[in-house]
Amino acid sequence: MALLLNCIRSGIPVPGSGKPCATKNRTVKLDAYLEQARPLSLTARAAISLHITEAYFLKKGLKHEIVDEFFDHLWQHPLQQEPKAFSEWEARRGDLVDFGLTDDLPDDLEGLLEPAGITVEELFHVVEAPVEILWGNFFRTADDETSLAYLKNSLVIAERNGIIFPTLSPYKESLFADNHGWGNPISQITRDEWRKSGSIGALGH
Repeated sequence: MALLLNCIRSGIPVPGSGKPCATKNRTVKLDAYLEQARPLSLTARAAISLHITEAYFLKKGLKHEIVDEFFDHLWQHPLQQEPKAFSEWEARRGDLVDFGLTDDLPDDLEGLLEPAGITVEELFHVVEAPVEILWGNFFRTADDETSLAYLKNSLVIAERNGIIFPTLSPYKESLFADNHGWGNPISQITRDEWRKSGSIGALGH
């Protein structure tokens, strides 16, 4: 047991097994996935992170209309292709987006976290990732590395909670190299395909 615990903490193979422990394997998988996601646009990275966030809420059983509004609002982002429409959309961002931008936890969620086994700090990091990939780049030059770091934070959360990484194939045409990091505009049909194809649940063990 001590050897196994050391493996989990360090990623060093269990002596005599010849195999790396699960933590090491998962780290390799995460890094490989992140490299495959590197060419993708900010819009695609946010969608991937948002799918992980949705899966986390589903697994924890945290339900509230504020949560539904959060996801519906962020999934509207890829369709905001005109300045006026974007400004109106951004102004409706809601309390959970503000929480991801370091505001206080919405009052309506305070009593729901403990029964779901979630701390305020953990929830912040879950919500922060997709929010910062977007809002952290709206009013500045697109930051490739920082947005990837937030995507990695989402992937770490997915690993810790047994959540499958979303498939990358739906996003392959949405590239960071296009449209100042945001990727070329997509249709509502493509947005709907993104949202549907990335719906994910918990890994079986």
